Amino acid sequence: MPHSVRKQMGRAAALMMASVLLSRILGYARDAVIAYQHGATPETDAYFVAFTIPDFLNYLLAGGSLSITFIPIFSRYLAEGKEEDGYRSFSTIATIMGVGMIFFIILGEFLAERLIPLIAPGFPPDQVAIAAKLTRIVLPAQIFFYLGGLLMAIQYSRNQFLLPAVAPLIYNAGIIAGGLVLGPTLGMAGFAWGVLVGSFLGNFALQIYGARRSGLRFSPRIDFGDPGFRDFVRLSIPIMLGFSLVVVDEWMTRIFGSFLLAGAITWLNNARRLMQVPVGVFGQAAGVASYPFLSAQAARGEKEAMWETLSSTLRWVFFVSCAAAAVVGILSREVVLAVFKRGAFTIDDTLWTASALSAFSIGIPLWCAQTIVSRGFFALKDTWTPTLVGTGAWLACLPAYYMFTQKFGVFGLAMASSVGIFLHASALYGILMARTVGKKGLKEILEYGKMALAGGIAAFAGWHCLGLSSRWISWETFAGAVFRFAAVGTAILAVYFLCALLLRSGTARTIKAGRDILHPPGVAKDETTTPAPPSGPT
Repeated sequence: MPHSVRKQMGRAAALMMASVLLSRILGYARDAVIAYQHGATPETDAYFVAFTIPDFLNYLLAGGSLSITFIPIFSRYLAEGKEEDGYRSFSTIATIMGVGMIFFIILGEFLAERLIPLIAPGFPPDQVAIAAKLTRIVLPAQIFFYLGGLLMAIQYSRNQFLLPAVAPLIYNAGIIAGGLVLGPTLGMAGFAWGVLVGSFLGNFALQIYGARRSGLRFSPRIDFGDPGFRDFVRLSIPIMLGFSLVVVDEWMTRIFGSFLLAGAITWLNNARRLMQVPVGVFGQAAGVASYPFLSAQAARGEKEAMWETLSSTLRWVFFVSCAAAAVVGILSREVVLAVFKRGAFTIDDTLWTASALSAFSIGIPLWCAQTIVSRGFFALKDTWTPTLVGTGAWLACLPAYYMFTQKFGVFGLAMASSVGIFLHASALYGILMARTVGKKGLKEILEYGKMALAGGIAAFAGWHCLGLSSRWISWETFAGAVFRFAAVGTAILAVYFLCALLLRSGTARTIKAGRDILHPPGVAKDETTTPAPPSGPT
């Protein structure tokens, strides 16, 4: 790969990683403001449930799949010198799908109060009314997310990443501002209005400016025979129709959480947000960085080289995410207290949230793996398999969601989530291995087993260290929680790396030797490839 292209890809990956990290930090600030003002109450539960219908609408119309569907279509037009055709397809897709989105938004406004009992069947009537009110405020934001996603895709196709990377920062800042300004008088409705304003400014208005600067040309157009529109629908149908565990898992925690104690959905939401930090920073960023290699190799039919590129990325991500899972799982109380314990968020809220986080953390390496392995299928232009596997994993785990919730409450519901992502990621990995290298890939499984075992041993050692540290310093103060996290977290990481070396982990030995673990061994250093645009930030 030429140095200039490699440098450009490095800048893009670094920018997206910084965007994800800053977005997560602002997301915590947002949740911390909610926790400070309201704690964990029936109203906060209703607020988080209010996102279910909008999220489903976005998912149904494939708004979250634009990086998989529209970007390759528009990029192909650019590569073939058919820019005008590309903008005609853009206009068609934006017009037809935008009209569809508006129709469903209006329908949702009318049906919100009837749909909430299906989403949160354990809510009493007064809580249903609150959730419906908040849903009606949040719903219109979906048109900004959808059209904004198309506008971001235009910029990605031009290798312009800055303004799309800023979008989630403005969105979260809008929610925080809405809560601070309107929250004291309007309650959770203040945050809901912040969602609407933040989505308009960050995901739509700013992206119009960016896309126009990239040469955007748009005119309302309805043409169901447009080739680009037909390709878009063909690639999007699997995502529209399949209920993949990646999306549905969060809905399950809201549905089953509605039968638990008041505040349970808020505890689960806060724990999930904490779990998603390493997933976003490691898994998503690594997936963005590896996707150009995977796409180029798949296009040339180099399946074995593609598998080696994917494995190289996955081994590194799995290594660091196992360490993160051990630290977060053992020190869940300290993490939750440091982030959320203030104002109306009580020590009981902290303990319930920490319980959920300890179970969610088990799935961190698998959530990271899913983000990378699924890109292998997308590189092969296969959107059906990830969707069908995700749907199968969700259906297989439905009994677990019910039984674990009945037996273990909040902890059990989070544990069912980890079981589901294990099934999903493992099945995807096995199918992709069979399609690319077959039995040759089996040797990789032992390496992942070594990392997981090292993580388990490190977690066990950290649990003992935590018990010893309790004699001198309490976790129930901010200073104590931070000190325990730093000290015990360092011990866990040291034990993890030592165990990985003793277990003869190839990834650990590569790190110890100081070799370039980020360069995919299956790709020659002078290989030329056209950089594919990364997926949009979350």
